[in-house]
Amino acid sequence: MSSAPLRSLATSATRVSALRRTPITTVARAASSSSSTKTKSSKSTSKAAEQTSPLTKDDWELPHIHVGPTHSSRYSQHYHNTLASDLMYMTYSHRQAQRPPKPEPVQPPQTPYEANRPRPPIMRGNRALRTKTTGINPDSVPKLDSIIIHTMVKEAIVNKSTLLSAIMAMRAISGETPNGGGRKGSNGVEVIVAKKSAAAWKLRAGMPVSVKVELKGEAMYDFIQSLVDFVLPRLRDFPGIPLPPASTPKNAPSSLAGIVSFGFSPTAMSFFPQIEANTDAYPRLHGFHVYFKTSLRGENAHEHARALVSGFRIPFHRR
Repeated sequence: MSSAPLRSLATSATRVSALRRTPITTVARAASSSSSTKTKSSKSTSKAAEQTSPLTKDDWELPHIHVGPTHSSRYSQHYHNTLASDLMYMTYSHRQAQRPPKPEPVQPPQTPYEANRPRPPIMRGNRALRTKTTGINPDSVPKLDSIIIHTMVKEAIVNKSTLLSAIMAMRAISGETPNGGGRKGSNGVEVIVAKKSAAAWKLRAGMPVSVKVELKGEAMYDFIQSLVDFVLPRLRDFPGIPLPPASTPKNAPSSLAGIVSFGFSPTAMSFFPQIEANTDAYPRLHGFHVYFKTSLRGENAHEHARALVSGFRIPFHRR
């Protein structure tokens, strides 16, 4: 009776041990087979990498990107469609330069005394008066050449870093960068240095003190649109640009240059939409001057230049 239970227990123990050992061996075999496949795949990839040749260097380069016109300027169309013809009508002169009289023929000498004497000098006081400038015609209608925006930062004499806020503001207002949009004539925002030393203001020659930017083409008409539509209507107690006094001589250099200039306070700079969107990004705002350079030179050039600028809805008033 005692031997039968012992045999059954031995057989059950051997079965349990066999069941426990079989999964371990199968897992080990599976692991060994997976490792062998990985080594084979790594060997195959290394062989494939050795067989592939390196990439050849291509001489292809990126093309030069030139930004063309993205929109039509409203004020540019206003000048070419309306303002140019009105200016020619207002400033056209029917007077032309009078031709000088023909010189009188020289009489031959009548006596031997006159023949052996030098001839008297011809008096040159009988010339007809000529106009200093040619009249306005369809080929010489007054037009804008460029607009210059300039600001002087007095604090830059002590700390040069104060120029950064003026540079950022000028770049935001004008949108100009050096050779921006593929335009070679665009110099972007320029830093102006002092030409002479002034001990009273602690100024030395070569010290950066101001910033300017010159606008040409469609960029200057976009600036006029921002100035007229957003800045001037929001200035309080702004009667207009003051006119020079009536006693100003017409032969003064400012009257013959054909340049209209005026200035604005720092509050005017904050009204530009490019700066108003993120005013906190600018540590300090500065006042600035605007110079409208026209194609006119000579007599009455300043008056005709003011007529051109007033055609862009910029008001003037008498002091």
